[in-house]
Amino acid sequence: MVKVGDNIYVRNSFHISRGSDDVVGGLAEVTEVKTEYGSVWVSVKEHPGHSYNWDSLKDEQEGLKKEFGDKRAYPDPDVDTPWIAKGDYVGRSSELDHDVDGHYIGEDIW
Repeated sequence: MVKVGDNIYVRNSFHISRGSDDVVGGLAEVTEVKTEYGSVWVSVKEHPGHSYNWDSLKDEQEGLKKEFGDKRAYPDPDVDTPWIAKGDYVGRSSELDHDVDGHYIGEDIW
């Protein structure tokens, strides 16, 4: 069973709309282990604020070891920006709220 202090492998995780949560995979130090919803969840130092389902991740350890070797996981954040923000051109035939020139006038869409 995995325990706090163990080094495990985590996969790459890149997000289009939540780039601030991106992480490059590799070895990571376990900081918390808990059982919830019938599964074991692990948190790691290299990806704060995120937990992994150990029940599925444990089966990937050999493949991730081949992929990453001794490389450590690390955060690789991007700046989060909305998909559509006020003033973006969306076209006059758009179903989105727009002015007469086709510029978006609603709240930012993430």
